Amino acid sequence: MGATSSSVDSTISSRTGQSYARLALAGLLALLTWSAFHNEYGNVPIVSDVSTAIHEFGHMLFMPFGIPILGTTMVILGGSLTEVAFPLLFVGYFLRKREDGRRRDVFAAMVCLWWSAIGLLATAIYCADSRAGKLMLLDGLTGQESDGHDWYNLLDRWGLIEHDTQIARWMRMIAWLMCVGSIVIAAWSALQHQRREQPAD
Repeated sequence: MGATSSSVDSTISSRTGQSYARLALAGLLALLTWSAFHNEYGNVPIVSDVSTAIHEFGHMLFMPFGIPILGTTMVILGGSLTEVAFPLLFVGYFLRKREDGRRRDVFAAMVCLWWSAIGLLATAIYCADSRAGKLMLLDGLTGQESDGHDWYNLLDRWGLIEHDTQIARWMRMIAWLMCVGSIVIAAWSALQHQRREQPAD
């Protein structure tokens, strides 16, 4: 009896520790969000580097072996599209129900949604720079010096270049709502974690 009680107490303590760790991570995401939205490039350590690699892969994804798939526009758009969409694959995975009918992990899904939002913020900043061309690109040149500015090329093709900052504002607002929503739900999920997983008497 004593051993069973000790085991239950240990399990509850472990769940409590996990809940606090998740709450701490949610708090960290809030701080990183504030920092990203006040950063010229929307950078978040490590996360932005990974997202940049995914962005570049996105261009190649729509142009395997140098052959454009779905046209040149999709090759250009593919970078930003993949950067934002890739984390959403994990959102879907973690929200998928298990055999017992429960979701796999709402908290993990919200962290991935936050990651997607950071990618959208970076895309908004990139889009807002379309005409200005002041941001430094990966080739070491600014948009004014390079013909490889994705969003200048996209908006110019679509005849929307004069609306670059307006479109970027909408992207930024959506990114902000995604960040706030994902952090709030992640925190709620962390608070529910201990109660949900606590063994029944």
